[in-house]
Amino acid sequence: MNNAWKKRRQPRRPSKPADTSETLPLEDHLHSGRMLAWFALQRYDDTGRFLSEILTDSDSLHALSGQDRGLAVDVASGVVRRRRTIDTLLESQISRPRSNVEPDLWRLLQLGVFQVVFSRTPEHAAVDTTVELAKQIGCSRWCGFANGVLRNVARLVGEATTDEPASNTLPTSGGTYRRLEQAIFPDPAVDLPEYVGRVFSLPRSLARRWSGRLSRSDLLTTCFASLQIPETCLRINRVAATVNHVQTALTEHGVEVLPGHNPWSLRLPHAARITELPGYAEGWWSVQDESAMLAAELLAPQPGEKILDLCAAPGGKSTHLAELSRDTAEITACDVSEHRLRRVQESVNRLQFGSIETVLISRDGEDIPSGPYDAVLVDVPCSNTGVLSRRPEARWRFREDELAELVQLQTRLLLTAMDHVRPGGRIVYSTCSIEPEETTELVANVASLVPELTVQSQQLQLPGQPADGAFQAVLQRA
Repeated sequence: MNNAWKKRRQPRRPSKPADTSETLPLEDHLHSGRMLAWFALQRYDDTGRFLSEILTDSDSLHALSGQDRGLAVDVASGVVRRRRTIDTLLESQISRPRSNVEPDLWRLLQLGVFQVVFSRTPEHAAVDTTVELAKQIGCSRWCGFANGVLRNVARLVGEATTDEPASNTLPTSGGTYRRLEQAIFPDPAVDLPEYVGRVFSLPRSLARRWSGRLSRSDLLTTCFASLQIPETCLRINRVAATVNHVQTALTEHGVEVLPGHNPWSLRLPHAARITELPGYAEGWWSVQDESAMLAAELLAPQPGEKILDLCAAPGGKSTHLAELSRDTAEITACDVSEHRLRRVQESVNRLQFGSIETVLISRDGEDIPSGPYDAVLVDVPCSNTGVLSRRPEARWRFREDELAELVQLQTRLLLTAMDHVRPGGRIVYSTCSIEPEETTELVANVASLVPELTVQSQQLQLPGQPADGAFQAVLQRA
């Protein structure tokens, strides 16, 4: 899925208090992972940029170890992912209005609550390090207030668990709920959308959407999946290696490896420095979720075929097409972003494929190499609602008005794919959204408008069943 096709829009940033004060400058004081996390959250609130971009740009400002930087990534991402829930917990323990709490202090409390409630950090350590962070920031006057609030939150969240949602329960990462000492959430039996929105940290519009169309079981599975820290999934390059060969090399390197649900995949349950693992430089594997692997597999590229990947960056599906065709097809990988297209070429070079040509095209698509093509893959820009666990900011970027614009773009891209495929050729429409407007409804609408286009098959994977959420449809031109 390539969002370079989308127009840049300032995202909605949830739960940010009214702020008329300047944020504290910390560039010269990034001496710990927690300080870097706090700094990243500050920049995220001020600019709306992706955390990954902020943290990458901040690397020149500190000399933290990989472990400390990893802590910053985990904490900052966790706060953004769980922000609506964290704010509800805080608001239940603070008597003053939110608008009367300094924004930088509120960010500090968010960071502390995440560690107290959702991380593996012992309670006393989470509280003490947050109070110490207030001193490092230069705001010792916050210490007493922060200490009291965080200890109250810790007392609120008990250790007892249950399998049923309630107004006094909080979902855990293990699929169960922790009991609270008081009911601070809506009663799910009375207002299910508001309950799942608050406890699973979803915007109201998305919580209403999912609650309105998913069964209770699918709703809760999808919501739990949106909070999980995702495993890293490796797609084995069958041209260069075997699954057993890669698994053995990783195991000997001390990496825990689990079999994937796809026969050509492996799962890494723990975070690792990907570029330092055996087989990365050699091109034995790529990182790709198993639901994303389905797109190229459904297109089923054959040796000698002429194939177009219309929205190719960052290149995972283009290189998968090359693997499936044993590097003997003729694959044209197009994108509208020169920067992102370079990432495609880097992957092509690392995996040592000769069948992929990268082509920079304009947004109107007028300069797409004409073809005609035997098969076209169109992995469209989307709302990302199937991959919220991987993209912590995505839930807060979901907007109904932007969804309508996305559907227009997705429709245009699918029609463009149809224009470039030969008669009798096939198209795979792919997205990591699970919203009907971007999936089943869009495909049905296009098929009704274009009589020569028929839907051969389509499938929707909900998040957590067992991988990321995604949708693919196979269409054929008469």
